[in-house]
Amino acid sequence: MRRVGRMPDAFWVLGLFAAALALYLPTLAPSLLWGGGDFATFQTMAYLLEIQLPGGIFGHPLWVVLAHPFTWLPVRDVAWRANLASAVFASGALVLVFFAARRLTRSTPASLLATAALAVSHTFWTYAVMAKVYSLNALLLIACIYLLLLWGEKGRGGYLWGFAFLYGLSLLNHLVMATAAAGFLAYVGIIAWRRRGEPGLRRELPLAALAWVAGVAPYLFLLTRTGTTGSALGTVLGFLRGLGYVATRPSALLLGLGVGLALLLYQFPLTFIPGFLGLRRLGRQAAPEAWMLGLAALGDVLFLLAAADPRAGGEYWWNLHYYLQMYVVFALWIAVGFADLWPRLTGRQCRIAAVILLTIALPILLYALAPAVARPFVSNLPGFRPLPGRDNLTYVLSPWKHRETGAREFGERILSALPSDSILFADYSIWAVIRYLQVVEGARPDVTLVQLSGDQVSLVLQYRDRPHLFLADVYRYYDLDGIGRYFEIQPSGPVYQLVEKTP
Repeated sequence: MRRVGRMPDAFWVLGLFAAALALYLPTLAPSLLWGGGDFATFQTMAYLLEIQLPGGIFGHPLWVVLAHPFTWLPVRDVAWRANLASAVFASGALVLVFFAARRLTRSTPASLLATAALAVSHTFWTYAVMAKVYSLNALLLIACIYLLLLWGEKGRGGYLWGFAFLYGLSLLNHLVMATAAAGFLAYVGIIAWRRRGEPGLRRELPLAALAWVAGVAPYLFLLTRTGTTGSALGTVLGFLRGLGYVATRPSALLLGLGVGLALLLYQFPLTFIPGFLGLRRLGRQAAPEAWMLGLAALGDVLFLLAAADPRAGGEYWWNLHYYLQMYVVFALWIAVGFADLWPRLTGRQCRIAAVILLTIALPILLYALAPAVARPFVSNLPGFRPLPGRDNLTYVLSPWKHRETGAREFGERILSALPSDSILFADYSIWAVIRYLQVVEGARPDVTLVQLSGDQVSLVLQYRDRPHLFLADVYRYYDLDGIGRYFEIQPSGPVYQLVEKTP
């Protein structure tokens, strides 16, 4: 195994960060993005500094606060700037993956290969190029891991206190961070036991507990102040209920494990080998690092398995992005595996070149070919809605999003087609895009935008005295039978006009 390179840390920080941005900036979503409406909503929230409460689908205040300054940049549109925030968070996460891997292996080449493998992995790349909270989750997770590794090696309380505060604060970004708690507690417990005779430890641990309380305090304050504690508790109970469902139904367990393994192999087609080798090596050592990484990954896997419960809501496939945290851990296992293999690879330059090429190029080639290979067999993916300007196979199977212009084009086409003082009824996906154009860019303030939810018929009837009523779409989300009892639904350009039926 090679020793740590002599390059100063600043070189690696700047070099890796720049290399990551060189990958993500050209493939960044250019503006608004289809995706259930979430991306447009997050872009709008970042612009408005719109803080929603923890527990809901948009209860991610930390992301909103950290992404908001990006919306001030004098480049492109606000939507692109919010997407840029994800690229920056992801690039920062990769820098820390490298340093954490190097701390584990003392091998610069192995750490670089592992970092590159994570950088081009499908899920990590996908959420590095569009506005959502998961790249920040990856940054927070690897920062916590790295701080614990520094504390375990150097024994300085500041690292432990920094970890504790950051981990508590991370819950303001996403509650899924709680799945790593068992691994972190195991590591702290093992290191504390090994150092039990040191007098300074009696001060470090209580102060760490206080630091965690300080970090989690904003999250707990928002929960209790707004009465949303039940929502967080419901998430925990739903997780436990889902585990019980999977444990008693082998078909659900096989579905969860099979899909998870297939997705792992899709984005780590070669590097899964050193990944499993690294897991095995650390496991045999039974080191504190093995417990930390193993339990953190297991927590994330169990969370995804619980989502196989149909009562969790939505299609199971829609939850697979939660594996991103496990992939961060898997990258560290890849580093350990490559460090073990490196002496056998250094004999010939061609071997090293082949490993580098396969680590980086093979996944990219798979992502490019997968839509074309799949198209003769499937026309769409389960539960994915056809939307203008979006090829669902390419959208899902390829991580780059730089050609996704359909959402903005469709939204602008709708607004330009509407008469003055129109009422537009839209489902959430389209509503979020139109709302961004109106709120952020000031487009067509004369149009009243109404999100259709709940009793759609009663909602539409509230506006029946207005002259220009339109539906944004006629997809399954619309109660066409109910609305059709009162209105003729007539195509009108990109939308559908509602013409009241005469008695």
